[in-house]
Amino acid sequence: MDLQDPTPRSARATRGHAGVYLAFIFLTGAVTLALELLASRVMTPYFGVSLYIWTGILSITLVALSLGYYLGGRLTGTGASERVGRLEFHFLLMPALSSLAISVSCLAYPITFSALAGFSLVVGSLVACMVLLFAPLVAVSAMNPLLIAIQRFSGSSTEQMGDSGSGLVFFTSTVGSVIGVFVTAFVFIPNFTNFNSIVFLAIVLAAISLLGTLRPGAIQPGQRRSLRVAGSAALAVGVAILSFSSTYLKKEESIAFGGNLWTIEREYTSLFGNTKIIAIRPPGQDRNVVRVMTNDGLTMNTVDAWGRSLSPFTYALEYMAVGLRPDAAKVLVLGLGAGVVPMRMAARGAEVDVVEINPDYLDAAVDYFDFDPTKARVIETDARTFVRDCREEYDVVVLDLFQGDGVPDYLLTREFFADVAGCMGPSGVAVFNTLAAVGHLDVYYDVVKTVRAELPALLMFHEEVRTDRVELNVYLAAARTELVWDFELPREKLPPAMAENLRRVFARPRPLDAALLERATVIRDESNTFAFTNGPADIVHRRSTLQSLPAEFRTN
Repeated sequence: MDLQDPTPRSARATRGHAGVYLAFIFLTGAVTLALELLASRVMTPYFGVSLYIWTGILSITLVALSLGYYLGGRLTGTGASERVGRLEFHFLLMPALSSLAISVSCLAYPITFSALAGFSLVVGSLVACMVLLFAPLVAVSAMNPLLIAIQRFSGSSTEQMGDSGSGLVFFTSTVGSVIGVFVTAFVFIPNFTNFNSIVFLAIVLAAISLLGTLRPGAIQPGQRRSLRVAGSAALAVGVAILSFSSTYLKKEESIAFGGNLWTIEREYTSLFGNTKIIAIRPPGQDRNVVRVMTNDGLTMNTVDAWGRSLSPFTYALEYMAVGLRPDAAKVLVLGLGAGVVPMRMAARGAEVDVVEINPDYLDAAVDYFDFDPTKARVIETDARTFVRDCREEYDVVVLDLFQGDGVPDYLLTREFFADVAGCMGPSGVAVFNTLAAVGHLDVYYDVVKTVRAELPALLMFHEEVRTDRVELNVYLAAARTELVWDFELPREKLPPAMAENLRRVFARPRPLDAALLERATVIRDESNTFAFTNGPADIVHRRSTLQSLPAEFRTN
């Protein structure tokens, strides 16, 4: 023992590298929020984007953190500096345990989440949150009270900070969480798949446990060996999963589905979702390839081997625009998708502007769907921002703004439609592609009433509402002045079933339901509850799409 300092040498060693342990707390704080943010994106292709998912994520996160703080406190016990070695052992063991839990969850969720979504989107999403978040967050959150106890028993906190050290520990963890959000949003999400990003977090946690064993301290030799085994095992598992992720997720394989072979040709990652280009081939053929563009598990557009759209809504939007404004010279398209609608309007001689917030859509449209940006000007910005500052007078505004499960609720308010009307000339027409859940038409009529508040002349087109249908495409045309529909659809070379369906839909406008319209509520910016009221309809839509592509292709 040093005669200048009566503190035991092991405690002095621990105190000497308290800053290193705070750095570990900073990193685990970053991992906590990064994992939470990535979990929301991992779950979207299975469960959609809804309040239910975020309710599950936030509640499971808070429960896990609370339990971790409690268990960490229980591990501290009471005692003097002889306990420091045991505390350090538990402190450095937690990242390795969290790492292993993350790795197990990454192996489990591609197999289990489709079944959970098929069982129940609400209950299934809660269980999915447990799989992804619970065990890893319990382990890392236990480190905070353990470090506070380490500082207290080693004497560092009372001498240097004047308190128990809890303030500095939680401050450091919280700052790490903030940095974790930024790194995830601007580094991981735009450049890597969510699966690989989560596995990378597991590798970081395993490295923390291993790095902690390299410094002197109060840890006993046997404990140090155990930490090295746990950290090495966690690191090896994480590296192995990362190295073979494409093989495990079958991203390089052709999947037999619906009598055809499905292959991922390209995957784009961005802040606005995970976009895949999927090729569908008949067995034993390389011809007649159908390409599908998906975003977070939902089909955005489908095109055949000859470049013809197989998505009825693309023709519906064009026919409404041409039928109501055959002389349209300037067209604004809000939402690029695969670029089919802008190219169809440009082919008719119109000057076309396209507003799209997701740059990946433009890349995909050019690379796989013959979109020509020299024939339609693309503005990369948010639709709400563009129409608010719009100074043009467009003859036709096409709204096809699906993102995730539906149109974002801030693009469904009266204020937004007022700005859309401000972009239109005196005889301009706005045409919409929307979805309505048959069992929730009362909520859909909130949208109808909101559009009519700014564009009172409104026509509605859709198929017959039948009890055996769960949802249907509803096409709207709206203007300031009266609209008259007397357009006969052209005899194009469309698939027979599609041509017959479109002729039936556009034979005449559907009358609005006066009772539903009377009970409906205009959606306003200051009182926008659409995300909540439309929650059941979102569930209907997501459930109806679960069988639309192979389960393996939902993993992002």
